[in-house]
Amino acid sequence: MRNIVLVIICKTLLIFLGLMIVNAVIAQDSNEIQVYASATVPKKTTIIELHTNYTFSGPKSNTKYHPFLQTLEITTGLTDNFELGFYVFTYKLNGKTYYTGSNIRPRIKVPEKWGWSFGASLSSEIGFSRDPFTDQKTWGAEIRPIFDKTIGKNYFSINPNIGLSFYDNEALFEPNIKYAYSYSKKVSLGLEYYGNTGKVLKPVKISDQEHQIFFVADLFIHPDYEFNFGLGEGLTSSSNRLNFKCFIGRRINWNKK
Repeated sequence: MRNIVLVIICKTLLIFLGLMIVNAVIAQDSNEIQVYASATVPKKTTIIELHTNYTFSGPKSNTKYHPFLQTLEITTGLTDNFELGFYVFTYKLNGKTYYTGSNIRPRIKVPEKWGWSFGASLSSEIGFSRDPFTDQKTWGAEIRPIFDKTIGKNYFSINPNIGLSFYDNEALFEPNIKYAYSYSKKVSLGLEYYGNTGKVLKPVKISDQEHQIFFVADLFIHPDYEFNFGLGEGLTSSSNRLNFKCFIGRRINWNKK
């Protein structure tokens, strides 16, 4: 039964990847759709990830909005509790790839020896986005506290993220939440929530907020690889109505001879 579920998941993934390649057009959207876990990359280990996101149907005001975005993320563990990540953002249009910005991301974790009953870390990010038509750069940052907990086969994570725009000096509340159930040692199924309520101290009305729920799967086929994919449904008129997202990661342990 478990093998059948795994085959269905993989076939579904291939279908959606094919649709993305055929239908990709330009627009702006979130380059990386991910709820972070508290653990940092181990010392002397690098993870290389490719994030791919495609919007099948945009918000109610623009249902023809179909961005195809890809992000290369490279993260290296510098100590037992500290990592440094670097991002390269792109989008694809008519078979051509455009560079649209980069971020750098340090992250520190609460050491296990402190004996906390849950995982905790703090990620900060700074960088710029680039308009390929005007070459204009917009700088921004984020502060992402990360808290998670595993109870039996159940996993919970919350990222109460604050996004900062240096262009208009605004701080936005962008919370992310994940629940996952370990169906087997190789497959985890769950839900991910992504929101944007507007300014931290002055939220916009509900219809103008962005709220999405993703039905997701994580595959643990090999210790050196990570894989997550899912379909997202918008809950408000300002949210993208239907999104597909996935990322594939490869771990490289520099201690191995």
